[in-house]
Amino acid sequence: MAQDIFAQYISNLQRITAPTKETAISDREILMNIQNKLDSLSAPSADRFCQDSDISVIGGKIVLPDHGVLESDLHIKDGKILCLGKLNVNAKRTVNAQGKYVIPGIIDPHVHLGLFADLEHELATETKSAIIGGVTSLGCYFGGQEPHLDKFFEINNSVEQNSHTDIIPHLVIGNKTQREQIYDYVHKLGVSSFKLYLNGIPGMISDVDDGFILDVMDEIKKSGKKCLICAHAENRDIIKRSYNKVKEDLGDEAKIYDWTRTHPEIAEEEAVIRLSYLAEKCEVDVYFVHISSQEAIQRLERIKRKNPYVHVETTSPYLSISRDMYNFDRDRNLLKMEPPFRDSEDVEELWRAVKNGTVDCIGTDNVTQTLSEKNSNGTLWNAMAGYPALGTHLPVLLHEGIIVRGLSIEKLISALTKRPAEVFGVYPRKGTLLPGSDADIVLLDMNMEKQVHASDLMSRSDFSIYEGRTLKGWPIMTIKSGQIVAENGQYVGTHCTGICLKR
Repeated sequence: MAQDIFAQYISNLQRITAPTKETAISDREILMNIQNKLDSLSAPSADRFCQDSDISVIGGKIVLPDHGVLESDLHIKDGKILCLGKLNVNAKRTVNAQGKYVIPGIIDPHVHLGLFADLEHELATETKSAIIGGVTSLGCYFGGQEPHLDKFFEINNSVEQNSHTDIIPHLVIGNKTQREQIYDYVHKLGVSSFKLYLNGIPGMISDVDDGFILDVMDEIKKSGKKCLICAHAENRDIIKRSYNKVKEDLGDEAKIYDWTRTHPEIAEEEAVIRLSYLAEKCEVDVYFVHISSQEAIQRLERIKRKNPYVHVETTSPYLSISRDMYNFDRDRNLLKMEPPFRDSEDVEELWRAVKNGTVDCIGTDNVTQTLSEKNSNGTLWNAMAGYPALGTHLPVLLHEGIIVRGLSIEKLISALTKRPAEVFGVYPRKGTLLPGSDADIVLLDMNMEKQVHASDLMSRSDFSIYEGRTLKGWPIMTIKSGQIVAENGQYVGTHCTGICLKR
């Protein structure tokens, strides 16, 4: 498997150059050196190693996550990235990417499938929605009370038969039997990421106490392999107290705006402090999913300076929706989520954390459901939490991050590709455009503007939380495993190529 030759090359350049203000190499000089390095591949001696390709993507702006953007060609053969550079290649198909950005396939590390419909059905529909939106790998959480050893074979087969994306499986650990089987999950199933709910969802998911968390950390250490605890971090007792108070005060008159009060910021902040402490003491990595509040993200920024065991995720909905938006009440219970949407100040603080690197990864926390399944016309208390978000994940972030806030594309794309791949142990197979990596590639048109309509997203859901919203910056082609599977918002693939990624 290829190593990160770009990072290594930059490191070598920086070592050669004295680290003084006068001689420091600028990002532009580094990219120019990389560009020259790639262009040198056009020498006759290099042609022998790159004579033909299945697909050549030419003239595009290739995004190197974390490093920058350069203009070059990219060549694909047998489902892998063959090479980069402006070469005389005999291509079976040539894609003109002039003026377009070429990025690694997006990895959404946080998705739920099979909760409101059969897993087989949602794999078929929701991974298609993901593909047309430029998402080629999904980190999917599998729960329930049964031992995972009993059903994982069925999950693996279902992915291979029905999924258009690759799946990084995460297993929810909610009881003693599941906890005691962690060693087998690691060594027999190839799974190294596990989910704990510090605050659960009544009637659906139970929460766990600190003793259980410590027991899980002990089991992980027994496995002898680097694993990750993915944590829904909210203090359950604070949530219960706040929920009961708001419900008692407002009853059935409560609106979606009031939902935020049932999950106060202090509950999230306290939980990240507590679990970060346990992670450091036990030397086990934790990954905080869907961080939503400025208090929690500011606390995590300080924690991460000294604690190497902490990793942070937020989501595209939390980076794009606040309860002080003009149409928040209009959308009513469609926007019910746990944790809830907060204020515009929280959104901006989360974006600041993306820019400064506190946020490692950006997911969706996709929970596909229909209006009927969500019970959107009932009371706030009876509506289900969650929404579909796969088809809009990338364009929302391109619009809000790059167009609105001026974030560099290489910084944003890193949080969507390279960092999730690194955190979840699939780099450099995924998350990069290096030779030897899987040919999961997306072409972006940053000038394209479109309105969001649920009917265009190929999800089984009949609503979108972005319905009617105009976004600038859209994927126009998705290549998965070396095959063109989506063009201009339409699925054009011929068969499922998804697999479960063992780590």
